[in-house]
Amino acid sequence: MALLAGLTPDPWSPSGPVLIQEHPDLFWGVITSMYVGNAMLVLLNLPLIGIWVRVLSVPYSLLFPLILLFCLIGVYGLNSNIWEIIIVVFFGISGI
Repeated sequence: MALLAGLTPDPWSPSGPVLIQEHPDLFWGVITSMYVGNAMLVLLNLPLIGIWVRVLSVPYSLLFPLILLFCLIGVYGLNSNIWEIIIVVFFGISGI
């Protein structure tokens, strides 16, 4: 529901129940998209259960560095900025 605050047509639109009254199409669109997204996840994940089970059998000592590598590649690929990698590593180590 926090998305509704960012999706309002103008920045001065009220939030909460007044938003539902003034912009019902926006509210029900978000609700419908949640249902459609959940249905798509179910349809995609049911055939892929075997793959997820095999991923869980990968040793932690191999899985953790791979996840970290993909996170760092994603952060660098977004803006090609090395400082963002340093920020991710800092917050990862500090646990914030």
